[in-house]
Amino acid sequence: MKKVSLKNSFDVKDVFGAFLLEGASYSGKYDMPVVKSNIDKLPERLESYQKAGRKDKIILPGTALHFYIYDYLFDGEHGVWNALIRGVEFKKGFNLDKLDGYDCLIVPDLSLYGDMPLAMQIWNVYRSRVIAYALQQLGYKVIISVRWTDEASFDFCFDGIERGSVVAVGSYGCSKSLIDRRMFDKGLEELIVRIQPECIIFYGTVTDSIKAVLEKYNVKYMAFVPETTSVMEVYKHGNEGK
Repeated sequence: MKKVSLKNSFDVKDVFGAFLLEGASYSGKYDMPVVKSNIDKLPERLESYQKAGRKDKIILPGTALHFYIYDYLFDGEHGVWNALIRGVEFKKGFNLDKLDGYDCLIVPDLSLYGDMPLAMQIWNVYRSRVIAYALQQLGYKVIISVRWTDEASFDFCFDGIERGSVVAVGSYGCSKSLIDRRMFDKGLEELIVRIQPECIIFYGTVTDSIKAVLEKYNVKYMAFVPETTSVMEVYKHGNEGK
């Protein structure tokens, strides 16, 4: 891939990364940058960012890079956010070379927790959208990650995603209690109604209750087993022609 850089054209030092959103449009109460998935085809397998960047590594065709790992492995001082804002590729952190060879990227899934201050939840959703937009401007094919906590997060967590996008959802670890499962299913239904995704890619378990929601709305989806590169199951409820 031909490398392109995002240039800070502002006259002042932009520590907020506003230049990353040049030309962007916004949606929702909190002005989330609008992004639509731009992939050419659905992935056949997923691979963790932890495994990326090895010089002797062979990347199989159809592989998507995902960030369903601990945040400290891709965020922080030498992480993707600071790398994009500073225009610096960190030798022992994030650099664009690690993304080469993959068919597409599932945008970093910055964590949301129900006991997080709401401001922090909004900030993490915003940063995920900014990263998605910036990586697209750099020429990468991306799939937008979606995450929610409770109903309060519905006020912002789906903003910035164009209707009809392919989206990715981390369902791993979201079914530890009955309350967790019910809230996850409720958020999934809200996602489907608002975004009408072309396809939902799950990283983790697709429970019977999740399947019931997907079948209710006739949604195409794929599910991948965590820590493997094989597809667990692929279901097409209509949309076969897409």
